[in-house]
Amino acid sequence: MRLSEVLESRHSVRAFLPTEVPDETLLRVLRLAQRAPSWCNIQPWRVWLLSGDARVRFTRAMEEAATARLPCPDVAFPGDYPEPYASHRKACGKVLYEAMGVARDDGAARRAAWMRNFAAFDAPHVALVGIDRSFGLYGALDVGCWLEALMLAAHAEGLGTCAQAALATFPDVARQVAGMGDEVSILFGVALGYEDPAAAANRARTARQPVEDNVTFIR
Repeated sequence: MRLSEVLESRHSVRAFLPTEVPDETLLRVLRLAQRAPSWCNIQPWRVWLLSGDARVRFTRAMEEAATARLPCPDVAFPGDYPEPYASHRKACGKVLYEAMGVARDDGAARRAAWMRNFAAFDAPHVALVGIDRSFGLYGALDVGCWLEALMLAAHAEGLGTCAQAALATFPDVARQVAGMGDEVSILFGVALGYEDPAAAANRARTARQPVEDNVTFIR
C-alpha cells in the first residue's frame, strides 16, 4: 500500500474483533514506529503494551474509576475550544453519533457510548504512552510523531487503531496495572487490533478542511 493510500484510508476504529494480533506483527509495527523522528534523536516515547489478562485488568479498573470519580489526568485537557476548533469538535461528535444511530437527546445512549472509551472499544491490545516529566512541549511533539508512525504502520498491516485521551484520565490505574513510575507522565492510550467491519461506529468518517485553512502561503 502506498503512503498516500495509507493516509487517505486510515481512520479511527471504535469497535474491534477479539482476535489477538500475532507478536511478530506487533513487533513489525512497533519497529517501524520506532523510526519516528525526534528532537536530537532523544526518542522520548515510553510505551506499555497491555494484552490478555493485563488488558482486561486495566479496562475493568478504568470502567470502575470512570463510574466512581472525576478524571485526574497527568496532563490537563484543553478547557476551552475557540472557533474554528469548537466547530470541528462538534462535527466529529455528530458524525460518530449519527453513524451509531444515537440521538442527540438520548442521554443514556450517549453515556453508554462514552463509557466504551474506557473499555478501549474491546481492543485486544492497549498501548499506554507516556513521557518523562522532565520533557516539555518539544518532547510531546516527538511522541506525536511516534503516534502517527504507529497508526500508519498498523493500518498498512491491516490493523485498526484509536488514539484515546480517555485512557489517560485515571493515571493511577495505569500505574497500578503497568507498573510505570511516577517520573512518567501518561499522555494517552492507543486501542489496537483488528477492526470489526460490522460495527456501526466504524462507519464514521470525519472530514478535513482545505489546506488553506491551516497553511498560510507567503511568497
